[in-house]
Formats: sequence, C-alpha cells, structure tokens
Amino acid sequence: MKRRVRAWLGRGLWALLSLGFGLRRLLGGRRSPPAEVRRVLIVRFDLMGDVVNALSAAAAARERWPHAHLAFMAPPAWQPIVRRCPAVDEVIPFDGGTVTHWPAVLDPRAWARVARVLRAVRASRFDVAVSVYGPIAGAVVALSGARWRAGYGAEAPAWSFDEALPGFRRNGGPHEVELATRLIQHADPAWHTVVVDTESDLVADLPRPLVVLHPGAAHGEAKRWPDAHWATLAGALKPDVGTLAVVGLTDARRTANQIADVAAIHDFTGRTSLDELTGVLDQADVVVSTDSGPGHLARALGRRVVMVHGPTDISVHGPGAPGSRALRVELPCGPCYDFDRPAECRFGDVLCMQWLAPERVRDAVLEMIR
Repeated sequence: MKRRVRAWLGRGLWALLSLGFGLRRLLGGRRSPPAEVRRVLIVRFDLMGDVVNALSAAAAARERWPHAHLAFMAPPAWQPIVRRCPAVDEVIPFDGGTVTHWPAVLDPRAWARVARVLRAVRASRFDVAVSVYGPIAGAVVALSGARWRAGYGAEAPAWSFDEALPGFRRNGGPHEVELATRLIQHADPAWHTVVVDTESDLVADLPRPLVVLHPGAAHGEAKRWPDAHWATLAGALKPDVGTLAVVGLTDARRTANQIADVAAIHDFTGRTSLDELTGVLDQADVVVSTDSGPGHLARALGRRVVMVHGPTDISVHGPGAPGSRALRVELPCGPCYDFDRPAECRFGDVLCMQWLAPERVRDAVLEMIR
C-alpha cells in the first residue's frame, strides 16, 4: 500500500514540476551558458556507491573550471567520503530522497527543511548546477537559481534543465562513472577520486599482503554471495595472504563468524565509523566485495578490487577502473536488476551468485597480489 501511495504521489509531483518548469521556460525564454563560471553545484542523492561514482563529475568539473568554487550536495551520511574528494570545496549535507519516503512525504516539517535548503542554495548564486541522477536531484537543480542547469533529461521532470542531455541508466552501459563525467565534459572518467592523508591505525602494522573482504550488500539480498563461499574463499587465500580482514555493518557479522571458523581474520564488522572504514580500505592490497558502497569506495581510493556480481550489470555497476576485476556467471535471466527497486531474485534461488565459484575469486585475488 505504501509503495502504491508513494508511486502515485511521485507521479503527481513529477507532473506538477514538469508543468511549472515548462511555464518558466515559456515565460523566461531560452538562456545561454555563462561565459565565466565561478560557482558550481553538483547534486547526487541515494546510496554510498551512487555518491562515490558521482564524484567523477566533481573531478571533471575541477578540470574544466579549475578556479571555480565547487559544492557537492549529498546525504549527510556520506559527508565523510565527499569531503575527501580533492575536487570538492564544499559539502552541502542534504538527503532530498527522504521527502519521497513514507511518512515524510506527508510531513510539513520535511518540506519546510527542503524549502530552507533551497533558499540557501539560491542565495549561493551558483553559475552552474548539475543533477547527476534522479528526479529529486533534478528538481533541486531546477529550483537552484543557477544561471545554467544540466542533467539527463530522461531522469528528471520535463524542462528541469537548460541543457538536457540524452541518455539514461540502463543495463548494457555506460558505466555510472562515465555517465557522471559526461555531464561535465567528454573526457576519460576519473576513477581515483577519494584521498586519505594518514594511515589507519587499525591495520597499519598488520602483515602484508592485506586482503579486505566486504560480504554485505545494502540494496537487495540477491547481491549477496553465499556465506559458505566467503568462508571457502578465506580458507583458500590463507596460505598466500598476510592478513585477512572483514568489514561491513553488523549484519555481516554472521558471515564473519563463519569465515573465522576456517581462517584467522581481523573482524571489523559493525565496529568502524565511515572514516575508519575508509582508512582500512585505503590500506588494502586487494578488496573483495559485492556490488556495494564499500566496494566502489575502495575503487575510488585507488585500491584493486575484485567484485562479485549477480543481478547487477558489470558494465554499469562494476568497479570499472583499470586493474580491477568484476566476476559473474552468465545466465539467460541476468542481469535482472531494473534500477527501480532493491535487487531480488524473482525465482528465489539466486543461482547467479550460488554458481559463482570461490575458486574464480581466489584466482583473481592471487593474480593481483603476486
């Protein structure tokens, strides 16, 4: 019921915004890009991996406008990551997506917060505002008061942007990082976009090579690799690895306990802040992860990543960067993730993950550390 109400309200809001933006275009006429760009706003909401991938837009903006002040709007939870991107001068913590969730969508206080954020954004007088993805980010950009507004036209209400680029996210590519880069300029995407200045005390003195395992997945159970596979992988890596560490939220502790039955590990599940997690990943020689935020964060830190995939398309959601690997089992039903809801298997067996053998992952890791 809640999903239907949210969808109905979303369609209504989309239609109202499209009408309003269309009237604004009709009355205001077409505009031209600013000759001088001093202030740039980039907006990306949603999950950790989404925001990490969008940092390539910040890197492209810094390259295109080297002297501009660059602000990045993202959910407050991911602020510790965004502020480690050298291209970003200012982080604006705001989660626009929360107002589309029940019951906030009917909460006047939530909409009052939106109004306050928009007033502050408009007062900043941005020259360029860019929506990396989504109708809420598109609406924020459309209402930002920026002199030039850009985004993918199919992913926001009509008339949201002065420059509505063709294209949208779909299985088959392009990669999320490439899509974010194209919003700013046609150039090779930046994969290494997050920098840590100091070594993590948690792993600095541990024997090398350090292999970090991240078994969690926040956006769909079908993205999880079986616990038994993680344990088999750890046992196979034990003779060739100095240290095995497991990271993740508390829900990954069950997997960590199963891994600990076959190999000695440093278990950080549920025990690190986001800053501490970033520090651990930054020190890894290889990170093995599902298609998840920490996996993409490791790639953005310049680490070598082996990513195990099931329902999501490697060409869109893989690690992407040179030197990393994405592994999957090709089945007629996949990739099946449709971008609109968490990744779940419609057959209930998730064979794409069940049949991804730990030996394949072990071989990829050993190839990287030897």
